[in-house]
Amino acid sequence: MSLTFLTRIDSGFDNSNQTACEARGCIWDSSVANSTSGIVTCYVPKSKGPITSKNGKNTDATSDEFSLFNNDIEQLNVLLTVSGTNMVRMTITDANTDNQRYEVPVPITWSATTSQSQQQNLRFELTQTQYNQTGLRVRRQTGSKSSDNDPILFDTTYFAEGLIYDNQFLQIITTFPSNNVYGFGENTHPSFRHNLTDGIRYGIFARDQLPLGQNENLYGTHPFYMCIENDGNAFGVLIFNSNAQDYEFSQFNATKALLTYRTIGGILDLFFFAGPTPEEVIQQYQMVIGQPYMPPYWGLGFQLCRFGYNSLTNMMAAWNRTISNGIPLDVQWGDIDTFDNQRDFTYDPVNYAGLPQFIDHLHDIGMKFVTILDPAIDSQHPNYSAFVLGEQHNIWIKWPVNENLQFNETGNQNMLGNVWPPGKVVFPDFFYPPTKSWWLNQIVTWHNTLNFDAIWIDMNEPSNFDTNLIQQWNLHCPTDEQWDVPPYHPAIWGSVMSDKTICMLALQTDGNTTYRHYDIHNLFGWSQTVATLLAARALSLGRRSFVVSRSTFPSSGVYAGHWTGDNSALWPFVKYNIIGLLEFNLFGIPYIGADICGFNLNTTEELCQRWMQLGAFNPFFRNHNSNGLIDQDPGVFSPSVVASNRKAVILRYTLIPYLYTLFYNVHVNGGTVVRSMAHEYSQDSNCWGLDEQFLWGSSLLIAPVIYENQTMKNLYLPPSPVRWYDYYTGQEQTKLGNITVDAPLDYIPLFVKGGSIIPTQQYALNTNLSRQNPVSLLIALDQNQTASGSLFWDDGDSVDTYVNQNYNLFQFSYTSNSTITITAVAYYYQTPLVLGQIQVYGLAAQPTQVMLMESNSTAINMMWNATSNVLQISDIALSITATTRTLMVSYDNITTITGTMTTTTTTQASSAVGTAKKTILTFVYSLRKQ
Repeated sequence: MSLTFLTRIDSGFDNSNQTACEARGCIWDSSVANSTSGIVTCYVPKSKGPITSKNGKNTDATSDEFSLFNNDIEQLNVLLTVSGTNMVRMTITDANTDNQRYEVPVPITWSATTSQSQQQNLRFELTQTQYNQTGLRVRRQTGSKSSDNDPILFDTTYFAEGLIYDNQFLQIITTFPSNNVYGFGENTHPSFRHNLTDGIRYGIFARDQLPLGQNENLYGTHPFYMCIENDGNAFGVLIFNSNAQDYEFSQFNATKALLTYRTIGGILDLFFFAGPTPEEVIQQYQMVIGQPYMPPYWGLGFQLCRFGYNSLTNMMAAWNRTISNGIPLDVQWGDIDTFDNQRDFTYDPVNYAGLPQFIDHLHDIGMKFVTILDPAIDSQHPNYSAFVLGEQHNIWIKWPVNENLQFNETGNQNMLGNVWPPGKVVFPDFFYPPTKSWWLNQIVTWHNTLNFDAIWIDMNEPSNFDTNLIQQWNLHCPTDEQWDVPPYHPAIWGSVMSDKTICMLALQTDGNTTYRHYDIHNLFGWSQTVATLLAARALSLGRRSFVVSRSTFPSSGVYAGHWTGDNSALWPFVKYNIIGLLEFNLFGIPYIGADICGFNLNTTEELCQRWMQLGAFNPFFRNHNSNGLIDQDPGVFSPSVVASNRKAVILRYTLIPYLYTLFYNVHVNGGTVVRSMAHEYSQDSNCWGLDEQFLWGSSLLIAPVIYENQTMKNLYLPPSPVRWYDYYTGQEQTKLGNITVDAPLDYIPLFVKGGSIIPTQQYALNTNLSRQNPVSLLIALDQNQTASGSLFWDDGDSVDTYVNQNYNLFQFSYTSNSTITITAVAYYYQTPLVLGQIQVYGLAAQPTQVMLMESNSTAINMMWNATSNVLQISDIALSITATTRTLMVSYDNITTITGTMTTTTTTQASSAVGTAKKTILTFVYSLRKQ
């Protein structure tokens, strides 16, 4: 039986009465017109939609006589390409090559063929609705031959209007085969798994908008979603479009959900990723958009900032409160109040006199400084070199010649706005190559004055204050043309497209192609990010540095991290923090974090205490708040809360070697650093909706308290055969499933998965110091008495250490014959690293002795806890990076990093590349009768 659904015409249209509805060619349902039940009264007729015919490798689709806006593309090409066995791309374009439409100019990787082998794991089908419109369907192929029973992942066939392709209104309506869908943004979602019954349509359009917990469109653009099917398999879909867009997920039936997606420009360019595990979906997605940035080691330390220190004295007071209370700290940040009247490339010579010397002192003690840069440039300050040099190279975003509403004021095409800094500003066009050179030169020149280490770029949606509002002076955009007032207004905030930003008819160029801001507005932050990383890397030749950007787009994670914006010191935002971590790991930006303790509003002690505990597990860990509020640095509170904050940050520093190794894995192989329970346990339906606990990698489960006045935590531990251990004590958790654990105010519940080996390190007051301390291994045994893990180690700061073969990679294993093996899979970085101690959780019996197997086997200090079955091996003092050893060493395959494998036999540890070395520790058991 073929089903069809009516498409409602609501948000973005004038259909409030029968005349307006029928004037558009739609159907008015008078039987429900006066109802208050919320039933839709205006429908697209079922004859709407393209009718298909096949022509060679492409599919042609011809629209009928009905049109919502009278600008339908008359004939479409649907080009199908595959890349590998798990990725399919469906590109729908105007068949008339004379009508070339805008396509996203962001580089991606796609090695395509136009053939579709039966060996592919995804299969495309062209279908028709019962009204003869085009239907598009993608199946998961489960066998060597096609079958009608293969799961349907994407299907527009139920809907006469499942595909609409108007000049400024493109729509897809599709089903997908479960109720478990995650992703799309950037928005504030109340849950990680989308609610299919709330009827909320979310907009995607970069906007300077503080998160409110509604359907507001925020700073970035990420039209990517992942679905976990009812059998636990997963797939992902990217709609590669940079125009303003909106989406709604809703219920289709008991086993299927529905996506309604609309955009107002460009083409429909869809990528499908077969998985079948969630982690494989993200790895496949990142094969297209690029694998994540590798942050410097110090970038994983604690970072301190606020907008509104307002003086170096106050900044140093917060910094001193932190370190004098023994709270580790790596990075101090400066916001726009450090600038001279908020102008880029300056600092306030009065309130921040001595700032360069303070930064030099930070460097002397192993710490770093990060500065902010906003994109807008003051056009009025006399002899301001940033503007003067930019004007010489003509780098600003422009008005069209014949539509320049500011020409009588400026005499040129520069579009002026009003944002930070005060006064009339211009906006650099970061697509234009001379702009990138100007930006780099400005940053490098400024660095000669202020020796900062990394760059924070803000307000890059781009933001403009009070556009179109009547006041003394402001930017006003034409409201009688198709760009600021398009036929369809997506579900974005603001009555016109230019609200809180610049005019949509503004022009930008890459030197060859001219773009309207209407098309590339959502790419402004991405283009600035690329230019900023180039500049940051030029500051100190060979140093990695980092960029953190507010506005992002697919592939931004290759160049930068992100913070979740101007949140508030309210308890719901603690959960939003978790959801942001999970979503941006799907989006390929794992260097992600929130403003810990809240940016807006005054925090409270309990809120900040709990948020610092969660913050310790934000990959990007920064405490930050706004101007005019109370101080919230971690050392400012009562002694008990300061002690709790210290405990949380020390916990973070202990785990940085594990976190750094996770970043290495995703940088080289793709994937996620922070992941949901559903991501790791997609076969367990109890995990599909969990979003108040999460994982680092697959080994460490974090269960923060996120509600006020709670000292117990409800969580879920997937049951046997998985073993779980209390991180702190090593006690095995015998009760699994839904459990409740104690969580006093100074405590965050953590659990280690059996089968894991987690590298840790003794903390210090910054990572420059902690990196000099011994490392430890936490070994949590699985049901087979085995475990494994790894450690990536380099200098923590140089560029491309993996590519340049300047790193070490150690694999750890614990086998069922009670042997710990440390294998140097790659050994290039010639700096000693000492193993100090080992803890083993979950041993089946008490060992009587631990031997370090060298020419003269040596017994090692050990302590056994019979209550928790934890073995602690201390005072090992084993150098695991030395090139000459007194240990009994066996040699395995030499692994090089050029993609080849060589097997050799050697008699001594070599300092040449990639020698695989094994250090063996053997436990001798004495099994006693109880």
